[in-house]
Amino acid sequence: MEKAQVMSETSQPKSYFRVRLFNVPSNKEDDITYHCMESGATGISEALAYSQPDLTYDPDIIHKRAHDLDVYFESAPPREFFEGLKNLVPNQQHETKEEEHRDWLHEWKKGFVPFQLAGPYWVVPSWMDSPVQKEHAITIDPGMAFGTGTHATTKMASYFVQKLCSKLERPSDATMIDVGTGTGILAMLAKKQGVGKVIGIEIDPEARRVARENIKLNGLDSIEVPDLLLEEVREKYDIVVANIIDGVLIQIKNDLLKVLKPGGQLFLTGILLEREETFFKGFLEKSDLKIIRRIEEDEWVGFWVQA
Repeated sequence: MEKAQVMSETSQPKSYFRVRLFNVPSNKEDDITYHCMESGATGISEALAYSQPDLTYDPDIIHKRAHDLDVYFESAPPREFFEGLKNLVPNQQHETKEEEHRDWLHEWKKGFVPFQLAGPYWVVPSWMDSPVQKEHAITIDPGMAFGTGTHATTKMASYFVQKLCSKLERPSDATMIDVGTGTGILAMLAKKQGVGKVIGIEIDPEARRVARENIKLNGLDSIEVPDLLLEEVREKYDIVVANIIDGVLIQIKNDLLKVLKPGGQLFLTGILLEREETFFKGFLEKSDLKIIRRIEEDEWVGFWVQA
């Protein structure tokens, strides 16, 4: 995990220089950081050791007496930089590399192409033509939000949503809440299959913005993405989708069940196969939930359960 301190937003040359400082003593870090910036560095990042035993996205930083720093320069670092570094830490080890600038967004877009999500429904990047008719295309521009549809957990949740909706006699009578909606893919998939009321909630403000833009892009303005947390939702829904990592699912179990109607369908994906037993004990065991279906893809597990 890296903590960025300063980065320049000026126009970029074709290459830049990265100086890796190895095992920088913690008591010298502030002095070295100041020296780097005074020497013309455009940015500094530090590689921090961390642990995340329960996968709840709350990593614990492991504090050490020394760690590595990366120092960035637009051109070759001046001789004075290395001389000053030696004065601060006489035996400081370092390595300098010239690296090519890349447009990472452009690089990523080249690998994101239309693909079949579930049934006849496809995900189509907003900058590409759709290979299917409009009613079966979910057009997205992911931005910084999670959920392009390519991840195994999203595919499993999509399968559950599509399978259930295809069985409903009157999908317009059903209601659905997508918890952790990300780019809004699952909410849009449900709406395209005729689900009456669809709401997506998300704790990340940037993801909410992206979801709203994607919803508008697809002409599905009836989907709501309110500025609400799950614990603030007062209504109950026929379908509750939670494509969230297993540790968090256990934490929010009571809130998920609170918004699920009696007899309602709950889709739980984001469960690591190696943690399935822990999840089962923490969420499903000793509950009134009935397991309708379990599926597995790659290293992930998904459960379709009914209240």
